[in-house]
Amino acid sequence: MDGTRAPDIIVIGGGIVGTAAAAFLAEAGTRVMLVEREGLASGASGANSGSVQHPFDPVLTQLYHPMLALYQRLAQEMPGFRIDSRSAGLLLLAHDEATVRAEADAMTDAYPYLTTEVVGGAALQDIEPALAPDVWGCLFNLAYPVAPGSGTYAYATLAEERGVVIRAGRAAKLEVEGDRVVGVRVDGRVFRADAVLAAAGPATSSLLDPTGRWTPIAPVWGVVVETGHVARGGLVLESVEPYGPGGLNFHYVLCDGAASVGSTHLADEPVPADWTERVLVNAARFLPAIADAPIRSLRACPRPQSADDRPLIGWVPGLRGLAVCAGHGPWGVSTGPGSARLAADLLLGRSPSIPVELDPARFGAPRG
Repeated sequence: MDGTRAPDIIVIGGGIVGTAAAAFLAEAGTRVMLVEREGLASGASGANSGSVQHPFDPVLTQLYHPMLALYQRLAQEMPGFRIDSRSAGLLLLAHDEATVRAEADAMTDAYPYLTTEVVGGAALQDIEPALAPDVWGCLFNLAYPVAPGSGTYAYATLAEERGVVIRAGRAAKLEVEGDRVVGVRVDGRVFRADAVLAAAGPATSSLLDPTGRWTPIAPVWGVVVETGHVARGGLVLESVEPYGPGGLNFHYVLCDGAASVGSTHLADEPVPADWTERVLVNAARFLPAIADAPIRSLRACPRPQSADDRPLIGWVPGLRGLAVCAGHGPWGVSTGPGSARLAADLLLGRSPSIPVELDPARFGAPRG
């Protein structure tokens, strides 16, 4: 599609969900325009920890499994995007054996197809020698390191190759006539379309309801410290202990020679430097050598967290012609392409099987 023809569908949001949905829609021959108010992958899609992993949620799991096939296909179509065909492994950690065993039992009961192994002491040191000696772990074979932002950029490139017009650095507002969304307004210009997909991450609530009364999706800020690599087992490491002050937890992901260490769960935008020491001190409880690792960079990103920790996927009640696919929290990279596939199929009239638990109507109408 060239920039002079009216699009069939407008996608708002240039993260992993919006770019993937645009690529899927264009693949079906649809004329698509994507509008992003900042830059592609400027939010959590580009500043995440770089791990694609099982979400341990029975509803989100339905989005996770097709995502693996979609990422493998993307790697074939876009050589610059890489994801291993084999899992790197996920090691859930705690300083208490009972906590780890309870987690393993819960996962086995909920997902019988998963194989789990509880390890501690010398056995755990053999798996990951850099871990503290008093740590216990539960090993799962279901994590795939992916460079932050790489999936988003790959889908964006694929979308452009299929004719999608991408307008970055432009804020969009919904253009509404009566109870129908007829397009978007960008820089004072109205672009009309048959339908609009809102995939604007944490900005989705204000996009759909500028009055601020409807807020099922809100930003939860995560600070990630990128350091030199200290673990040797190549596993994704994550704590299952309760969050500390400021929603502080521990995870460690190695990708392309650098380690992403985090993170926080904050309601207000933080100054990353104010959290660096706290993130690393907490991480050192599990990986003592992280205290001396060189700091390469800091980043903070707003995760689009829904009120019930599950995304909104479907038609927006009260506003015809408007669909939404947002609110994935920390699971955007792990479930985004699967969600985008459902949203694209919905807009294409293919009647996808979207889990009822993800229906946006559960939060009421944004302008009702």
